[in-house]
Amino acid sequence: MRIGAQLIIWGRRVEEDLASIVKTVAEIGYEGIETSPRVLVKYGDWKKLLKDYGLSLVALHIGVGNLKEAEDALKMLSEFNGFYLTFSGAGGKTKTQKEYLESCRFLNEVGRLAKDYNVTVCYHNHDYEIVNNAWGLKIIIENTDPELVRLCVDTYWVKCGGLEPVDFIKTHLDRIAYLHLKDGTEEDMKHRKFRELGKGCIDFEKILEIVSEKLDWVIVEQDRSEKDPSQSMRESREYLRQLGY
Repeated sequence: MRIGAQLIIWGRRVEEDLASIVKTVAEIGYEGIETSPRVLVKYGDWKKLLKDYGLSLVALHIGVGNLKEAEDALKMLSEFNGFYLTFSGAGGKTKTQKEYLESCRFLNEVGRLAKDYNVTVCYHNHDYEIVNNAWGLKIIIENTDPELVRLCVDTYWVKCGGLEPVDFIKTHLDRIAYLHLKDGTEEDMKHRKFRELGKGCIDFEKILEIVSEKLDWVIVEQDRSEKDPSQSMRESREYLRQLGY
């Protein structure tokens, strides 16, 4: 199991200073990155940048609904032997069953296209798919082809939505492609605040025991930090080392 970094914690700076951020990510000890396609396109020769620091392009993350954007992202991933095209935002603005089913049709379509690029399509949950006993995510799971669409489970948003991440991951392990490891206290979750791994209420020791022999990648993600982003990502990586990863 390898460990990558989501670059979202650096906010807008990631589009302005990608080279130094990638350098930092590599120095901290991450083996790959996840980001949005526009970050790489804006930078230019991103492939050389990642090669220079020995980093994989683990995943590109975009929203549901734009087929052209999805195809462009698949091409980018394929060119660098990337692994996952990850979507979020199913169900549109209304989050009705009809909207979720339309999103499922889109995900299945992209999943079929992705086979030609040797890329796996994933769906990333937030809390709104988890509330009401994961009603929204159940629609996605039941109406997408497991051969075409896998899951990227976000530990924080599962807990924030009212379910226990350990149990949720056990239940859906066969459908999971990779995880977003994200932490916070229960009080943090009331205010959409985030913490470095090991400083919240998520039991990562148990989670990693479950997935370490099953998954190729996990991604450390902290949406925002009250500290310097590099320091937060360094602390999270060190925590995982203390657990043996």
